[in-house]
Amino acid sequence: MQERQTKQKRVIYDALCMLDHPTATEVYTWLQESNPTISRATVFRVLSGFADSGKALELRMAGSDVRYDFNVERHYHVHCRECGRVADVELPWKEKLPKVTTTCGEGFMVEGYSVEFTGLCSSCQKTEKV
Repeated sequence: MQERQTKQKRVIYDALCMLDHPTATEVYTWLQESNPTISRATVFRVLSGFADSGKALELRMAGSDVRYDFNVERHYHVHCRECGRVADVELPWKEKLPKVTTTCGEGFMVEGYSVEFTGLCSSCQKTEKV
């Protein structure tokens, strides 16, 4: 069954593409000026649906609200420990883990993994030097 493409879904996806790894709240806030009838719950539900259907990535980073990325190609992210900004990391994606780590402690079978780079973005580096 094909999913309905509503005006609300279209403007939410457009906002996702315009913003840089936004949270659902950031998308909602950004849309309020041009689309005041879109509810916060709709934005959260639609973004979650995009992630479930593979139209967006859901990024769960330590100490941060869930963020979304329209780029669904496999890639890494870096997270600023000061301001929370998230950016793409230009490294080739490693499809397979080394054989040693495919089974690990307590009988777990690894089915996937996530690598989170952390550091300071250029703006926060400037602030920290002052």
